[in-house]
Amino acid sequence: MERIDQDHRPSRPTVVTIGNFDGVHIGHQALLRRAQAEARAHNLDMVVMTFDPHPLTVLRPNMPLSLITPTALKLHYLAEAGVAWVDILPFTKELAMVPPLAFLQLYLVQRLKVRSVVIGYNFTFGAGGTGNADTIKSWGQVSNVSVHVIDPIQDPEPAHKVVSSTRIRQLITEGQVSLAQEDLGHPFAVQSHVVAGDARGRQMGIPTANIVPPSNQVMPPFGVYAGFLNYRGISAEAVANWGIRPTFAGTDPVLEVHVLDGTSWTFDEPVRFDFIEHLRPEKKFASPEDLVQQIEKDVEHARTLLRKARQR
Repeated sequence: MERIDQDHRPSRPTVVTIGNFDGVHIGHQALLRRAQAEARAHNLDMVVMTFDPHPLTVLRPNMPLSLITPTALKLHYLAEAGVAWVDILPFTKELAMVPPLAFLQLYLVQRLKVRSVVIGYNFTFGAGGTGNADTIKSWGQVSNVSVHVIDPIQDPEPAHKVVSSTRIRQLITEGQVSLAQEDLGHPFAVQSHVVAGDARGRQMGIPTANIVPPSNQVMPPFGVYAGFLNYRGISAEAVANWGIRPTFAGTDPVLEVHVLDGTSWTFDEPVRFDFIEHLRPEKKFASPEDLVQQIEKDVEHARTLLRKARQR
């Protein structure tokens, strides 16, 4: 996937889909598929236009916002979806004040030579959020740009609720990572570098890769989770403790990932942990020996769940 900048952009006219794409969930994926189909049908280059930081962090700085996919992880899922070009606009107060029609002229026509636009039904943009799907459709009619508005996507049975980043964040904060995965179309994940720990797990015979999640990412409740550690093309079954390690009087939250069948990693490359199932809450044990016995049970439980996950 290629990043657009002042000196590097598609040579052909484009079909552009615009949004925050936090989570790159199944609703976003519908936008991507439609834009890719438009690009193939009309011999265009397909571009995803998104923003960094998330607009709400600029527009509502006093309202905390935790992302499902910080930028590096968002780019990973966009690339997995087959996106060829991504245009990341730095979101500033100045950009927020650009009127809707001026935004379309500056960033879609002049910057990307747009011929077709694909947006979600609830997309808003421009100064005061006054631009919407109707704005783009009216503009498209006079600018000879085709505009396609994608209807909301509902999650699988039985809930049938509209898929949204807001709903997915709620599921994650409730620890319902398997339900979040249904709406995401991929596991909820954390991607970061492995950091040095105190080697206590290794001393107990349970070595861990210690990961500090990005500070701007939503996280599930403290607890033990089954999942996969992804590193250099390997997807290894793992069990992870997310929390403060109360048995050892810890205070700083860390994700400690134990690979079930052994793998190696280094401190200079990012790894990704995919959360598949919540196993149990984090708890304080009377002794390290009691903790080891519980971890052994967690490992066996995780093996069973992860084998089923691989078969899905």
